[in-house]
Amino acid sequence: MISWMQSNNKFTVIVMWIAALSFILSTAVIGGSAGLRNSSIGKVGEIELSKDKFSMEYNQLFNQYNQMMQGKFDQEQAKKMGLQDQVIRNMAGQAKILNLAKEFGIVVTDEETGAKLASYPAFQTNGKFDRKIYDAYIANSGFANDVFEKNLKDQLTIEKTFKLLNTEGLDNEYNAFKLAFEVADKLKYSILTSKDVNITVDDAKLKAFWEPRKEQYKTDKQYTLDIQWTETKNTDVSDKDIEAYYNENRFNYTDKEGKISDFKDVKEWVKEAAQISKSKKDALKRYIQFKKGELKADETLTLNLNDSKLSKELWSEIANKSKNDIIKPKVVTNRYASVKIINIVEPATKTFSEIKDILIPSYKLEAQKEALSALAESKLTKIDNEDMNVSTFITLDNAEKQNIGLNQQEIATFVSKLFTSEQEKGIIPIGSKVVVYKIIEQKLISLENNETEDLHTNVNQVKNQSFQVNLMKMLDEKYPTNLY
Repeated sequence: MISWMQSNNKFTVIVMWIAALSFILSTAVIGGSAGLRNSSIGKVGEIELSKDKFSMEYNQLFNQYNQMMQGKFDQEQAKKMGLQDQVIRNMAGQAKILNLAKEFGIVVTDEETGAKLASYPAFQTNGKFDRKIYDAYIANSGFANDVFEKNLKDQLTIEKTFKLLNTEGLDNEYNAFKLAFEVADKLKYSILTSKDVNITVDDAKLKAFWEPRKEQYKTDKQYTLDIQWTETKNTDVSDKDIEAYYNENRFNYTDKEGKISDFKDVKEWVKEAAQISKSKKDALKRYIQFKKGELKADETLTLNLNDSKLSKELWSEIANKSKNDIIKPKVVTNRYASVKIINIVEPATKTFSEIKDILIPSYKLEAQKEALSALAESKLTKIDNEDMNVSTFITLDNAEKQNIGLNQQEIATFVSKLFTSEQEKGIIPIGSKVVVYKIIEQKLISLENNETEDLHTNVNQVKNQSFQVNLMKMLDEKYPTNLY
């Protein structure tokens, strides 16, 4: 921004306001890499990082990513993105707060933990806590009650600690933020898009683009597999078997609101699950016969890694095995598959001719960015002498109502960058577009009472988040993390 802006501290204030803070505890600093040897994977201050808690947190985070990716997230992707390290960072951050809570004497009672547990709709029947549903959930989760309940108590302790540490803004802080919301800018601007540049494609340019990137374009890892199937759809299960399976596993059958579905509404799904469960022993027997050579494979398939013909769970097993390994039966749709790995073909770099057509969109996108950047620099140099669009006065409050040729998301990005810039004029890239601008006039406006209330809420949130970030930095030094 220009000097008037700088003298009124707008830059400093709005940077704080716009900064989006991710989960604070995940920023905790840890040393070394994790080992999962014993019941504890490490220690933070006086708090042990238990292996059980790690497994629970890992499973929860894995399932969250899998849900976001619509069931397409697997262990290989988890490894690439360092999911294990994310979990350990989160655990270390939580442990630092728990150490502080212990030092301050902050406790959560068993009664508070029980009340919170009973408040979850998924554990209720007709609005009341149902112990059978909770026990079924624990049984299916693979974790003991005390592990789950200790984790819940830790979460409540962290929440209570942050509430006690919560701080509200001061008058001078409110005034500083208020000034930022009262500033209005009138702009001279031009929005550049791909239509403003002409991109040509030829083999020489494509090949020059491909050379430094060719390792990104490889064939899929390929497996040749012998598969021995065990069918389950004809397995006999009585109504009594089906209902018993439902009663043991009804936590898995919930509606959109998280309530347990009635047996009659899910009976067909339960029947299929009961058939699969009852067929497991038969599948294991056939697996042993297959392993001994007493049973032949039903079919031999050559598939790319993660092909949809097999389940993600099975591919996760296959990816960690070697040639000639035999994998115990896993469920694929409604039958079991025992698999022997016959051959593995590792990924290979594709040739230019194989990848040429795939390269063109990426090349065009990169070339457009470079051409738009060059055009924007030229426009900025001549901005005082060129005819361009002129906006009305833009504020943080009216930004989304501005009609300057950007959609709401784009204008939000543009305004956030505009109000954090120290420049009177400049270039702001927004996705596939580039905005060239110059501030030609400024003024101050007054806020309404309800806008002031919203501003105070934002100030309190920013101050509290900033306090928490700085608190975590202090706790990093006070309670170092030691991983075994």
